[in-house]
Amino acid sequence: MRRSLWGAVGGGPAPRPTLDGRQDAEIAIVGAGIAGLSLACELAAAGRTVCVVEALTPGAGALGASAGIIAPQLVRTTPVKVLEKLGPELGASWLGLVGESGGHLFDLIRALEIDCDARPYGFIAPARGANAPERLQQVVEEWRPFRQDLSVLDADATHAMTGCVGYGAAVLDASGGGVNPLKLAAGLAARAVETGAALFHHSPATALERVGARWRLEAGGGVVEADKIVLCANGGNQFLHPSLDATVLPMRVHELATAPVSHRLRASVLPGGQSLTDLELDIFSIRFAEGERLVTFYPVKQEATAEAIEQAVNRRLAGMLDAYEPVRIEHLWEGVAWINSSLLPRIVALDEGLLAVQACNGRGIATNAIVGREIARMLLSDGRYRPAIAMERPGRIGRVPFMRHVPGLMLRLGRAMRQARGRLLGKDS
Repeated sequence: MRRSLWGAVGGGPAPRPTLDGRQDAEIAIVGAGIAGLSLACELAAAGRTVCVVEALTPGAGALGASAGIIAPQLVRTTPVKVLEKLGPELGASWLGLVGESGGHLFDLIRALEIDCDARPYGFIAPARGANAPERLQQVVEEWRPFRQDLSVLDADATHAMTGCVGYGAAVLDASGGGVNPLKLAAGLAARAVETGAALFHHSPATALERVGARWRLEAGGGVVEADKIVLCANGGNQFLHPSLDATVLPMRVHELATAPVSHRLRASVLPGGQSLTDLELDIFSIRFAEGERLVTFYPVKQEATAEAIEQAVNRRLAGMLDAYEPVRIEHLWEGVAWINSSLLPRIVALDEGLLAVQACNGRGIATNAIVGREIARMLLSDGRYRPAIAMERPGRIGRVPFMRHVPGLMLRLGRAMRQARGRLLGKDS
């Protein structure tokens, strides 16, 4: 059971060689996820010589381990707080970029003709509480200067559109949706190669140094010499440059996919085909994927048996879905979402000609494609274009041995609070 749905349904990246010998490029990219591959496509299409090295295969990291949800939203913050942190000019540019990111990704999928089970049907972010309508309406109003595709659903509309119980309101983001992330990676990789990029699989980057005016990158069994390097290996970036050490935190996530569900359950839950991730501390997230399987997030204990996991997931779904019926879990997989201190993606300037993308904070599919576009525009303009994203020096996170456990602790705290609330209400959710 511990194999992703995406790996099981096939359509992964075509084989590519391992780096061996010497490669010369204008721009080298480390990491074949969304950011690295979208950047490679943009640069190669513009005629630049590009070399991409990937430790395993495209999508094998956080991308392929995700639920494939396209959520063009902020993580645990609001537009007002972003403006306060980044300032009115950069903050406004970044908020506009987030608002554009979902549409940009689906446009890119269509333009490149990538077959990845794209479902551009929207993203729903519900919340509990009697004041949920007012809270979410305030957030939507804060977004108004930057995007017009958000609306607030009241409790009845939320129930009708999600089939979930207990929510007081929801934000409906018309630009979100879902994809098969591994097929998306495979499609981007294929287009990058078709446009002239060199792509090497099973070529982990192991050393990086400046030699004169250029960079020397050791990867796999070979060397890449390049004018510029962009590190897009997410959490793996921190092992390639000392300034990136202890600047991100890991959050382990477990995704599960059921066997194909009944017509009754499918007609009741997310009948419009949207994806859903709520705004609660104990995150509830669902979507449908290939074969009309329900994909959901659940914090799984390492020692848990398949039977115990299935029982726990069914208990939660029974407390959340109005038309619940028992489901069978066919696939379970684990991934790591990397989190930085600001919870905002950023470009880190490490040295002349050396950049790093950091970090996706769990929303990388929506944002990293457009981040790749922004970096491409900057590189193609020789630095004259200012990307609409924070460009910073790396900031270390203090007390990392303790702090690295905080994301998981927060999830467990949220689950405990939900269970306590369920007991008070006489429910086992």
